[in-house]
Amino acid sequence: MDKVKVGILGLRRGHSHFRNFLHTEEAQVIGAADRIQQWRDRAAETAAGMDRSVPLVGEFEELLDMQPDAVVVASNGRLQMEHTIQALEAGCHVLSEVPGAFTQEEILRIAAAVEATGKQYMLAENSSFLGFLRYWRRWIVEGRFGAISMADGEYLHYLPGTMVNDDGETFTPKQVREQGLTGVRPVWRADQPPIQYLTHDLGPLLEVLDDRVVSVNCVEAPWWNGQTPLRSDGQYALFKTARGRLIRILVTLNTRRPGAHNYRIFGTEGSAEWYSHEGFCRRLEKTREEKEGWERVEIGTARNDVPENASGHGGTDIWTAITFARALQAGKRVPIDVYRMADYTLPGILANQSAQSSGAPVHVPDIRRAPFEHTEFWDHVGLPDDDPPGRTYESDAGLMY
Repeated sequence: MDKVKVGILGLRRGHSHFRNFLHTEEAQVIGAADRIQQWRDRAAETAAGMDRSVPLVGEFEELLDMQPDAVVVASNGRLQMEHTIQALEAGCHVLSEVPGAFTQEEILRIAAAVEATGKQYMLAENSSFLGFLRYWRRWIVEGRFGAISMADGEYLHYLPGTMVNDDGETFTPKQVREQGLTGVRPVWRADQPPIQYLTHDLGPLLEVLDDRVVSVNCVEAPWWNGQTPLRSDGQYALFKTARGRLIRILVTLNTRRPGAHNYRIFGTEGSAEWYSHEGFCRRLEKTREEKEGWERVEIGTARNDVPENASGHGGTDIWTAITFARALQAGKRVPIDVYRMADYTLPGILANQSAQSSGAPVHVPDIRRAPFEHTEFWDHVGLPDDDPPGRTYESDAGLMY
């Protein structure tokens, strides 16, 4: 096809998608929809700043009447399944924000709609496009760490402001109680179990390892933070994978600390780790003696070959737009399709079921009609040709005893 005609649903979080698709050569933004005037006004300013004029409407149906080839679903998370199926049945491909679905039934309904309509669905999981992951995948393929037996991911994000008024102002539940506020309502993920918001951390590890989850045990912390919604302060999940590995994921939304994504891989002959607050990789290859300590490798959050003002989340957002549009234009399957979305999302849903059953193991099914064989993600993203040199990591920490 020629340029992919794209419509954007939801212009709060979707503003990033709006901006990025305007910068994507393979796409043409033909319209966007949001019921809130201030978000439409912001989008109009963004378009005008790029000498573009984009029709902005209040209702999704008006956007679908413009007959886009594809729709970005960046609406309320509780409505994403509904809007996704509506777009698919209207003849549109879909790029959906996370989480994409809230229940196993919703995932199955989306997959059924994809199969019935023949249209493509992609989950807009930006963290899978973190720049350092491309190097990790290359190093794993080259065998620099031996066999990877374990991996860790952490999503640390303090989110007490989960009540919102009609002007978009947010408040903590404690502020609502103490100030006697009325006319406020919970945001869409106010009561979401923390572990269900794990795609930012599980997804990237599944792509690096070329794997999928087959079972989970999960335990949860108490609710002790009165500033936050009534839910567990955090949950730990331990996943077994199809290739025999263990992946541990921690998600906390109620503990006060700077936000971060942290990742680690543990190999039989070496390991690597990356913490977002540092922005570089620590690496111990099999050719380096353990007593020499870590190497520091300067690979950061995202690739730098995109317009600086076009992205978000450290440069990762735009790659969801680029790879989605390029795949559709070339007639290829998108990199995080509906079945890979299930690999990212369903384990978190079932992890919470395990937590509610005192940590009992829960089987995670493969919803594909044929078993998972391998990821196609790297066919779209590619592995780097360069290999940044490492230098000895220097730390004030003492020796391990």
